[in-house]
Amino acid sequence: MRRKDSGSDLYATYGGSVAQRVAITTAVGACVGLAWWLLFGGGVGLVGAWFGRSWTPGDEARRLCLAVMLSIYFLRLLLTQFVFLKRAVGWGEAFMIVPWVLCIYLLLAIVGGRNSAPFGAVAGVGAGLFVLGSWMNSQAEYARHVWKRQPDNRGDLYTLGLFRYSRHPNYLGDLISFSGLCLVSGRWMTIVIPSIMLAGFVFANIPMLDSHLHNHYGAAFDEYAARTSKLIPFVY
Repeated sequence: MRRKDSGSDLYATYGGSVAQRVAITTAVGACVGLAWWLLFGGGVGLVGAWFGRSWTPGDEARRLCLAVMLSIYFLRLLLTQFVFLKRAVGWGEAFMIVPWVLCIYLLLAIVGGRNSAPFGAVAGVGAGLFVLGSWMNSQAEYARHVWKRQPDNRGDLYTLGLFRYSRHPNYLGDLISFSGLCLVSGRWMTIVIPSIMLAGFVFANIPMLDSHLHNHYGAAFDEYAARTSKLIPFVY
């Protein structure tokens, strides 16, 4: 691994981290399999029996939508880890990501998978939000990836596309997509997922990344930050 900045923050180290990336994606892939088992393989009933509860599968359309969307998130993670993400990934970060994703998958599959209410308008809105958020995240990362590959742009700050409206549209996309997943689940308790994500972005990821970008790009980033919202356009 090599450093491009003098700082010691998470975003300043660049390099392969192949083992960590493989470990993360393999573990999340296992979470996908676990979610499908819970939703369609009788897993919900079995887990309920472990706790002395009689849990039964909920609405089939809801369960299918949850399973497909959780699978799509895994595919997006693969793309991010092996194509878009240029910085190094440490084992400490890997050991934080995997338990967090496991908790998300378990909560959505068990709580949402037992919701017997018909798949209605609210769930449909949630599915739409998931598609929108997934597109925002992937489109932002892809556009920056393509732009950075141009020899004339290497070493420059990318401020085009969705980055014109938010300094972190990929984070915003994740918030929107997981809020959509919560609506599809139809259970209010799942709101804890985007709430924790938002707190993490606001109090940890964004300050750390902005500090790194300031150190790396200097005045170019300061000028960009002065005219662009951190996360939600025109709000924050």
